[in-house]
Amino acid sequence: MRELIQSLDHRVFLGFVAICGVVAVFLVLERLYYLLIRASLAPAAFMSQIQGFILAGNLDRAIHLCASAPASPLANVTKAALRHADADRDTIALAVEQATLDAVPAIQARVNYLATIANVVTLFGLLGTIVGLIQSFDAVAAASPEEKQALLAKGIAIAMYTTAAGIAVAIPTLVAHSLLVTRGNAILDDVDRYGLRLVMLLDARRHPTLDAAIEAPAAEAAV
Repeated sequence: MRELIQSLDHRVFLGFVAICGVVAVFLVLERLYYLLIRASLAPAAFMSQIQGFILAGNLDRAIHLCASAPASPLANVTKAALRHADADRDTIALAVEQATLDAVPAIQARVNYLATIANVVTLFGLLGTIVGLIQSFDAVAAASPEEKQALLAKGIAIAMYTTAAGIAVAIPTLVAHSLLVTRGNAILDDVDRYGLRLVMLLDARRHPTLDAAIEAPAAEAAV
C-alpha cells in the first residue's frame, strides 16, 4: 500500500478532475441545447393555436402544428391527445398520460450524471490531497533538517491543488444540475397543466351543448 501511494503523482488526480470537468461541460451543453432549444415551446401561445384549430374543427392542422415541433414534450402529448380526439374522455386522458410518461426520460436524461460527477470529483480531489500529504510527510522524514520545512510547505501546497481543482469543478456542476432539474420540472408542469386542459376541451367538443365546458379551458389557455 505504501509503495502504491508513493508511486502516485498529483498530476494523476488533477488529470482525472480535468477529464470530469470536460465531461460535465459537454453534458451541460447537450442538456441546455435540448431543454432550452429543442424541447422549448411557448406553451400559452402554442395551446392557443391548438385550441383555435380544435374549436374550428380543423384537427389535421392542429396535428400538423404538433408535428412541426417533434422534440417538444408538450407538442407530442398534444398530438397523442388529438389522435384520440373522437374517443371518450378516459381514452383521451390515458393517451395524454402515456405520452407524458414517454416524455419524461428524454427530459431527465443524463441530468443525474452531473450530480454524480460533482460528488466523485470532490472526493477524488480530497483523495489526491491525502495522498499528497502522505507523500510529503514521508519525504520530510527522510530529509535533512534544513530541507524539511521547504519540502513540507511545497508538498502541502501541491496536495491542496487537487482539492481546489475538485471543488472548482464540483460547484458549477452542481449549479448546472440544479438549473437543469428546475427547467425539466417546469416543462413537465406545463405538460401536466395543458394536458388536463386539452382533455377537458376535447371532451367538451364531443358535447357541443356544453358551452361552459369549452369556454373554461379557452379562458385558461389564454392566460
